[in-house]
Amino acid sequence: MINRYSLVDDESGLTIGRSLDLVGLTGKLIETVGDENFHKIMLIHFRYNVEFVAYCKEKKFSINNIEITILDHEENSIGSYYFVLREPLSYNRFTEFNEVLTQFELVGDLSQMATEESMLIWNMRRKPLAKTNEWVGLSLEQRIGWLEVARLYRGTQLHSQERQNGIYQMDATNIEDSSSFYCALGEAINGPGGYYGFNLDSLADSLCGGFGAIAPFVLVLQNVNHEWCSNDSYFQQLKEVLADGNVTLVYS
Repeated sequence: MINRYSLVDDESGLTIGRSLDLVGLTGKLIETVGDENFHKIMLIHFRYNVEFVAYCKEKKFSINNIEITILDHEENSIGSYYFVLREPLSYNRFTEFNEVLTQFELVGDLSQMATEESMLIWNMRRKPLAKTNEWVGLSLEQRIGWLEVARLYRGTQLHSQERQNGIYQMDATNIEDSSSFYCALGEAINGPGGYYGFNLDSLADSLCGGFGAIAPFVLVLQNVNHEWCSNDSYFQQLKEVLADGNVTLVYS
């Protein structure tokens, strides 16, 4: 069976182990200790990594912070959520490592909680997207989840191939609000499932570099809903951010 999640020690980068499933990444599982509430993560059918076990047999090892990673269909990491443990996990050569733990529990704090919608999108992204517009037909909440996953996704992106003065074709057929605009913009810049901002501030940041295209560049809007462009106040703000960032909008 294919593992869907893994735990990685934030300090050393060692993979602690992998699991078939987990519960709690949305922050809804709460563990109360004294008068404090903590998040609980339950990993289902968890196996320790062979290399990690060997390392712990050689020296004492303590873990304070963990990356809970989402794995693709080949068990490669495609994204992660940061988890601060309430108490460190300690291992040494005397630790008994069971072959499989039916449930492995972590108690601490999630720096960012996943939404139910983003969990659905992560499952969609376990295999590479073959085409754009897979987000079309999703609800508003699911499109917001799509943008969250696009922002956190570690798969093949164009961030290492940044360029200025590019010309990007953006299909505006399915744009009806700000969330669908950012879904389409991310794909115009970085291909299927790509990311290039999710609000005005992150869009302005993206224009400065690190996300596949650096201004100045040209954005060609195809099949534009001119009524939406003319009457939507948010689109007017978008145009201002793009103009201030030295992006030329062309309508076709």
